[in-house]
Amino acid sequence: MLEKVKLPLFLAAASAQVLGIIFLFIYIPLSIAFFIAYGVLLFALLVVFIKQRMQEKKEDDNNDYRDY
Repeated sequence: MLEKVKLPLFLAAASAQVLGIIFLFIYIPLSIAFFIAYGVLLFALLVVFIKQRMQEKKEDDNNDYRDY
């Protein structure tokens, strides 16, 4: 499930960053809103990466045969 969430979050974060830079020269308040959205999306992406890593670690722990 997390695989389906990563790509849209990444694309939205990249788009928010590019739009923030473009609107920095056009309309500053909207640019600030895009940069805030970029920060929120990056945080959400970080949470998704951490959850995925925890799931992978849990799977690795369940399939750990080093004791034998």
